[in-house]
Amino acid sequence: MALVLQTLLNIAEPLNLLALMIGVIGGMIVGAIPGMTVTMAVALSVPFTISMGPTPSLLLLLGIYCAGTYGGSISAILLNAPGTPANAATVFDGYELAKQGKAYKALLMAIIASVYGGLFSALVLIVVASGLAEVALRFGPAEIAMLVVFSLTVVGVLSGESMAKGLLAAAIGMGMATVGTDPMVGTPRFTFGIFDLYDGFAYIPLLIGLFALNEMFVQAEGAFRTGGAILPLKGADPEGNRVTGEDLRRSLVPMIRSGFLGVFIGILPGLGSAIATFLGYAETKRASKEPERFGKGAIEGVAASEAANNAVTGGALVPLLALSIPGDGVTAIMLGAFLIQGVTPGPLIFIRNPEIVDTVYLGVIAANVMMGVVALFALKPMTAVLKVPKVVLYPVVLMICVAGSYAIRNNLFDVFVMLGAGVLGYGLRLFSVPVPPLLIAFILTRPLEESMRQALVSSEGDPLVFLSSPISTAFALLAVAAVLYTGWRARRGRPLPTE
Repeated sequence: MALVLQTLLNIAEPLNLLALMIGVIGGMIVGAIPGMTVTMAVALSVPFTISMGPTPSLLLLLGIYCAGTYGGSISAILLNAPGTPANAATVFDGYELAKQGKAYKALLMAIIASVYGGLFSALVLIVVASGLAEVALRFGPAEIAMLVVFSLTVVGVLSGESMAKGLLAAAIGMGMATVGTDPMVGTPRFTFGIFDLYDGFAYIPLLIGLFALNEMFVQAEGAFRTGGAILPLKGADPEGNRVTGEDLRRSLVPMIRSGFLGVFIGILPGLGSAIATFLGYAETKRASKEPERFGKGAIEGVAASEAANNAVTGGALVPLLALSIPGDGVTAIMLGAFLIQGVTPGPLIFIRNPEIVDTVYLGVIAANVMMGVVALFALKPMTAVLKVPKVVLYPVVLMICVAGSYAIRNNLFDVFVMLGAGVLGYGLRLFSVPVPPLLIAFILTRPLEESMRQALVSSEGDPLVFLSSPISTAFALLAVAAVLYTGWRARRGRPLPTE
């Protein structure tokens, strides 16, 4: 309790609160602008955290992550254009309510559901992460290797509508991770005599290119078009824009159900909030006694989708903290931010850096509370953000991409890495190949290689070492089950939603 109190006082320091507020406001703004994804915002922010301490940098990124997921509901409701994929299901009933003059009511319910989802996921994070880490401390090299294999399999087969494309993206990420120096014997691999490649591809330029520059190319293809007309925040009937007790009663069970779904989806590596929001919405409609109301302005539809996507945030942090395995694209980027600060997530973080763990716990709670307060007072100003022309906005983003990539090591080569990654990410999107599996596989390949080689050395080359314990065998069976399940869904013509 003394450590928790100290962490709380640390977060309450003016500079740390300022970092959190900047993250919350910035995330909300970025989320509200269609095309400016949360992943892009976090990727662009990581270079600015290098000179910060661990607490302000984590609070800044957590603020962007939590508030950005909510922010997309603003444009989803007012513009019929979700700011992020996580808010795609909010459009179905949110925009219908806005057309009925009840946009303010829909936005209020989105705030309530988002704060609930975020706080519920924070509670699960606090309860589950440390227990999972205690179990992981018993893992040897073989168990770790099979855990990473299972994670890569899940990322590959469940991160899009095509298992082959998901696995292709993961394979590309694994191939890129092998560039550099061999982790066991120090031999250069795939460097082609280029000295800058001896350390492999720099992480920050790679993620900026894959997510930020990639998105710029997509927007440029559409000539930086903006959304349609913004519907008024309040209609002619002020009473119709109040969230009543009946609205809350209708939305309570859907929010609780979606909270559990969102956390579960978040914990599974590679799925993300886009899948969670559709599942939350679909389950609420399925369980409703009046399913015909959905798509015509059902307030519980807004509540279900927003509770689900925000519950992913805390859920995705569970495997990141406990196992050093990112739950989605944003937490994959946050893993890099941890490493920049000299902190390695995983089971030992609870022993070596308990203050960092408490900062994440309390930071998620503080970010969601601040998000709710700021959102209530900033609904009207946020509508002005939707009017910013993209043709003005994206050149500024390009400058930040170049500056952020160069500033990591003051190396022009990293700028070319960022440009190459942007072209690669754009090319993959043209063929509907998901990008997040590539980044997650890039991160997990090094620990996979090290643990596999350690296990084989200890067993004198016997591959059965990976099936020598119940834990490693269980992960191997789960990996096979994930592939079989995805193949079964594909044969039935029911692909998983794509992010």
